[in-house]
Amino acid sequence: MLIKIKRRRKILLGICWNDMGDILPKTSESVRMDQNPFSSSNGTTVPSQNSASNVDGDVYDCDDSYFVLPNSNRLSMSLPAELAGAIPLIDRFQVENFLRAMQKQINSAGKRVFFSRKSIGPAVNEKFTLEDMLCFQKDPIPTSLLKINSDLVSRSVKIFQMILKYMGIDSSDKLTFLSLDERIELITKLYKQTLKRSELRDEFFAQISKQTRNNPDRSCLVKAWELMYLFSSSMPPSMDIGAYLSEYVHNVVQGVKTDPEVQILALNTLNSLKRSVKAGPRLTIPAREEIEALLIGKKLTTIVFFLDETFEEITYDMTTTVGDAVQVLACNIICGRYCFRNTDYIKNKKTLRCGE
Repeated sequence: MLIKIKRRRKILLGICWNDMGDILPKTSESVRMDQNPFSSSNGTTVPSQNSASNVDGDVYDCDDSYFVLPNSNRLSMSLPAELAGAIPLIDRFQVENFLRAMQKQINSAGKRVFFSRKSIGPAVNEKFTLEDMLCFQKDPIPTSLLKINSDLVSRSVKIFQMILKYMGIDSSDKLTFLSLDERIELITKLYKQTLKRSELRDEFFAQISKQTRNNPDRSCLVKAWELMYLFSSSMPPSMDIGAYLSEYVHNVVQGVKTDPEVQILALNTLNSLKRSVKAGPRLTIPAREEIEALLIGKKLTTIVFFLDETFEEITYDMTTTVGDAVQVLACNIICGRYCFRNTDYIKNKKTLRCGE
């Protein structure tokens, strides 16, 4: 009996002799059913996106030893603390398809390493995992990080290119930082791509959080966190991505070795996420003045006129809702009347602020 093993199938050739001395091959073929790497813990199978498994119209076949397929038990043991929130989202990420497409892209460019790891083992036996996929990289991505509608995959690739440009990364591997006007223009384009599409909002936050992990360049890292803060102020991710993102940002805020500037941006991001999740995404793209004010740390002011010909000046930013403005107005009116009646405060030129 001769056994010949091929990839994905086994063919058993049984050779028997008949009375005439002829050789009659008797073939029985058993085909191994591929197990979906994104099977959930309850045994149900989550279909993968066709757009991700077939990149540029052809299937890339490579050695499976390059990849470690996602498994909740394995992930819980191997992922660092800041990625613990990603464990319930295994079915949302298309790890194997992304890594295969990325490997193909890098091989065609003649490169070897494409993820910014903290430590890289021997090149011969290195394994690429979910943790690698969620690490900073300078190269464009060939497909989305999440399983999204096939019609949106090309847009997700374009979004990542804009993120790289905002961070100052171009094809020449040089950091080229943009002017304030160029940054605002690029941010507006990103809003046009993501604001009204929930799938692309989730994809954006997955991409930008990826660019904040193991980023070796401080100025580049700050720009990534700047984007995270800006967009978390106006459009929240979905509940599951939001839970992962909040846990990840919280770990960065609490990190002992976190850069002080990054820590401030991460804390602002965490607070903005809480507000935007409660308020929901904005209906319109933020105005240029709002974007600029958030980037430079400036508060905007506006004047509210009342029917009795009085007015109040209030401050606001990109995260301010109508409900927030009404509360501030009510507080200012109450505090103003109290100060007017209390002459001691007026004589001493003391200011009574809301909440005091």
